[in-house]
Amino acid sequence: MWYKIFRTGCILFLKLFFRLKIEGRENLPKKSNFIVVANHSSFMDPFVVAAAIPAKIYCIASRSLYAFPQLKWALRKLDCLPTGASSECAIDLLVKNNIVGLFPEGGISRDGKLRDFKRGAALLAMKTGRPIVPCAISGTFEALPLKARFPRLVPISITICKPVFLLKEFEEVIDDTDLQEGVTRIKNAIKEKLNAKQ
Repeated sequence: MWYKIFRTGCILFLKLFFRLKIEGRENLPKKSNFIVVANHSSFMDPFVVAAAIPAKIYCIASRSLYAFPQLKWALRKLDCLPTGASSECAIDLLVKNNIVGLFPEGGISRDGKLRDFKRGAALLAMKTGRPIVPCAISGTFEALPLKARFPRLVPISITICKPVFLLKEFEEVIDDTDLQEGVTRIKNAIKEKLNAKQ
């Protein structure tokens, strides 16, 4: 219930004030759950992803956010997973056909440029065999960069890219080369869409 309220609020807020445009919904897998990943240049990005994906997302959130009581309450109500001990829980959720979301840059970009991706999304995909759905978000850095106190009412858009499929691994330890190749494919999918919008 809490997530539905949250998502509805995100849609209304973003469409009303930021003319949110959502592209590529036809790329969402119809026969499988998936892992959502997106670039991260603003605190607004989780709201944009929630508005764009028409299903509940179990989002992996930075453990540091749980230090703030009000945020901690909200994150728990939305069934977010704190970083650090989220991997096994995320795998279990994916195996049970839920959707898991994360920002592979591991934090907000201070200059709006795409940073290096961490291996978490590729690892989850290779452990579960679920596809990754990359999303390219534009406009949130201009609307609310990291140190801004108030947002600017500029257009925001999100493009849902075609799924990235990584070969499922049954070994306990996954080869670093294979993981890095997966990370590169995910990042390139987002980078290509962001470059096309410039």
